[in-house]
Amino acid sequence: MSSDSRGCRLLSDLNSVFRKDPEIDEYDFLPVLEPKHNRSPLILQDHKLGLEMWSVKILHHYAYNTLMTWRMKEVNAKFLGQLDLICLTRAIVLVNPDCSTAWNIRKELIESGDLSVADDLKLGALVLGKHPKSPETFSHRKWLFTTLVDSCLANSSGSTVSNSSVNMYNNFVNMDAIDVNLDPNVQNGFNVEPSSKQPDFQEHAFKELRNCQKASDKYPSNYNAWSHRIWVVKHCLNCSLQVLFGELHTTENWVSKHISDHSGFHYRQFLLTSLQKQSIDLKEQFSVCYKNLIQKELATTIDLIKCYEGHEALWYHRRYIFQNLCQSYSAGTLLELFHPQHEYEDDIVLNISQKKTKLENERQVLLLKEIDTVTKSDLTSKDKFHKTLAQKYIDWIQKFSRSLES
Repeated sequence: MSSDSRGCRLLSDLNSVFRKDPEIDEYDFLPVLEPKHNRSPLILQDHKLGLEMWSVKILHHYAYNTLMTWRMKEVNAKFLGQLDLICLTRAIVLVNPDCSTAWNIRKELIESGDLSVADDLKLGALVLGKHPKSPETFSHRKWLFTTLVDSCLANSSGSTVSNSSVNMYNNFVNMDAIDVNLDPNVQNGFNVEPSSKQPDFQEHAFKELRNCQKASDKYPSNYNAWSHRIWVVKHCLNCSLQVLFGELHTTENWVSKHISDHSGFHYRQFLLTSLQKQSIDLKEQFSVCYKNLIQKELATTIDLIKCYEGHEALWYHRRYIFQNLCQSYSAGTLLELFHPQHEYEDDIVLNISQKKTKLENERQVLLLKEIDTVTKSDLTSKDKFHKTLAQKYIDWIQKFSRSLES
């Protein structure tokens, strides 16, 4: 049997599998290098799909060549309808998700109304289960969410979304109406099962956060997944305080189990920076002081450094926290300076001078205390690399201290 006929048969089998079970949530390639039985190499059980390894190359080769021949409008190109294009591109991205042409064709199908955004999001989530670091897949999902936002905005005038969740300014979705559960016992910091009253967009956005979490679990230091997670929080959830606070709680346990993954710590730095920008609202809405969050983060990081010596990612995260803590002292004092309680101008000037002196003293105490803590607990370590990291941290603090003085 020729490779073309086998490829056509494999594509037909794959299409039949997805028609039989549209809720497939995981797939993988089985280590079967040659056909041993006269039966389909596709195995489906409990929403899990397995493809025998020998068939993968044949399937991809047939689907890719058929699609490219049609795309380049060659003379011998076979006519392909919308359903054929959907099936061919699905087969290609399941094997090679970084084929941008396949994703672009699916974009065209969505724009023409032949494919739904929800179905393509489902396929992308399935692909990420096998290829958790695929940059083209994450890029395509950004386009899907942008399209979804535009659709919500376009339909907002006659839908329930316009009353609570979609705002026309800055092309952002206003997430103030989201009911995010901050109970520590709730998975991921929000309601895992969104209520029927929530718009579809919110459901998709929350699912996307979980998809990013799964991709990060499957592939260490998954920069693409963490960057996409930041993008979702910024552009789809509009850096809502509820979401930021919930994500900060969710990722605390994750980074404690992935102490060498700098991408995870960078995501927490993004969350803390975003919370700092909304520190006043954080205090008013949740009665949470931003400085307390930073101090808690520093204490947690110090505990991790003590338990797991010699991990550079922890020390770089500690630098960010300490610098942020110094800035939080500065911000808090400056806020007080702009609300003087003295009646006369001379008293105001004196008050400002005194507070500046107090600020400098607080910083100096903080710097000395941090150096003393590292010197006593980390420079005495038996691990040479840990001592090197501790010394680099002290050198950085001294350099940072001089920059503050200047």
